[in-house]
Amino acid sequence: MPFVPPVAKEIEALLKKRHTEAVLNDDQKIIEGVQNFVSHIQRRRSAHNLLQEAARTVHRVFPFQEIAIGIKSPEDGLYRYDTFVGYSREAEMEFKKAAYDINKFFSPHEFPGVRISKTMELTIAENQPSMEKEQACWNRPSILKVPRKSPDEFTEADYLDVYVFGEDNEMIAWIELSGPRDGKMPSSSTLKGLELFATVLSLALQSLPPKEKDIPAKR
Repeated sequence: MPFVPPVAKEIEALLKKRHTEAVLNDDQKIIEGVQNFVSHIQRRRSAHNLLQEAARTVHRVFPFQEIAIGIKSPEDGLYRYDTFVGYSREAEMEFKKAAYDINKFFSPHEFPGVRISKTMELTIAENQPSMEKEQACWNRPSILKVPRKSPDEFTEADYLDVYVFGEDNEMIAWIELSGPRDGKMPSSSTLKGLELFATVLSLALQSLPPKEKDIPAKR
């Protein structure tokens, strides 16, 4: 058995302690969350189960209380909400009534947003012409008209979309986030972490067995 110098044992103990440290900064928390998600995805044998695990992971790792994940239907090619965390039952039922084609989904007239990157877009309350008609989609409709106090404040009718692209640059799913725990716009770590998570989710969805997929098979 090879000799292990005392300093090596000290280094091992130090690094193991740091690796399992309870208090994590934002970047470490995101990395650990993505690692845990990857370790679970092989057990998820359908798109719905995979999206449920994804929603739970996002809720646990990122600072949002309300998560909705939608997916493209292989039957008619429309995009519908599938999985929710943090929404009232009434809001969930309202969301499930919606179905979008790709043109409507990205229409600046229907959903005018602030484009952050190729995969991220923020829709703000001030830009939503149909906000009052969609009150049932929000957990706290009574505060929809409360004025924004600063550009860094995330209000009730704001929501962040993270697009999940597959092959040929086709959107196969999306993650919709609102209700940040601190009431603030997302940090740099959160934005970059969500983009990483969307990439992992894309690979996971596309690697599902063909008969279990709820998305079009690879060409």
